[in-house]
Amino acid sequence: MSNEVIKSSSGKKFQLKTLVPLLLFVAMVVIFYILRPAYLNAINIKSILVQTSFIGIISLGLTLVMMTGGVDMSNGYTAGLGAIAGMWFVVNDDMSMGMGLLLAVAFVLLIGVINGLCVSKLGIAPFVATLGTMYLCMGLQNWLDEGGQQISYGFPKEYVFLGQGSVGIIPMPLLIFVVVFIVLYILTEMCPMGRYLRGSGLNQFASKLSGINVSFWVFLSYVLSSLLAGTLGYILGASQKYISSGLGSSYQMDSLLTVLLGKTLTNGKISVWSTTFGALFLMAFQNGLSMLGMPVTTLAISKGVLLIGLLLFSRYRKKA
Repeated sequence: MSNEVIKSSSGKKFQLKTLVPLLLFVAMVVIFYILRPAYLNAINIKSILVQTSFIGIISLGLTLVMMTGGVDMSNGYTAGLGAIAGMWFVVNDDMSMGMGLLLAVAFVLLIGVINGLCVSKLGIAPFVATLGTMYLCMGLQNWLDEGGQQISYGFPKEYVFLGQGSVGIIPMPLLIFVVVFIVLYILTEMCPMGRYLRGSGLNQFASKLSGINVSFWVFLSYVLSSLLAGTLGYILGASQKYISSGLGSSYQMDSLLTVLLGKTLTNGKISVWSTTFGALFLMAFQNGLSMLGMPVTTLAISKGVLLIGLLLFSRYRKKA
């Protein structure tokens, strides 16, 4: 009888812990709605979801890298490189959009391969390796756009559709993000890939003894991270109809914050789901502060305060 009581109480405690992140999110939404009723109108909800899609795409790539115990400091600038490589010659030299897309893929794959080889084969620390390719991306952007020129006109309609179009009521960026999420969720939660990535990060020695090709999975994570960063840059340029050097650079730290935020909010485990929830939480939080009139210059402070607060809360919850 006593064992049943213990099991029952522990089960309730577990359920309560799993509900806490959702309750925090609902409480935040309710507070913003009370302060600004327009927060929950259809237009603003659509805006939050689109912004979640942008940060979500690049953050899911970083999630794969962080599962292996690494980090990608080049992803924000890889995003900009993908946009410039994909559209510079299309707009200025009448290259076909298909060829431009292939060129973008080639450039971002180059960055991913360099990152993957440096970390998985040469044993260079992930921070150092990806910091180096970050500067490489900056240089390649300036080389492609001939010293910092901008693209603000001449975009093909098909390209603009990727960032501003919709399929029914679903914006294209959101649709692309949902597809990426579903594919990566299946691969990391329902297939061996997730175990291999996490095993490569938790204990490489034991993983190698178990027959896992650690080098391959670490290498693959960086390649996929670069491809998804390039995807963000490509559709971000279409959304803004404006491409310049540094496009996507602001997503570099935001993507790291998103992964850590999702990990903190959920069960302390890095996953595709936790990152998606972190992206939605962060964009809903940022949007609400903007509607309240918070200056852009202080939004970074608010993000730092949010993360520190949640880390402290997570530490308290574990002790409890």
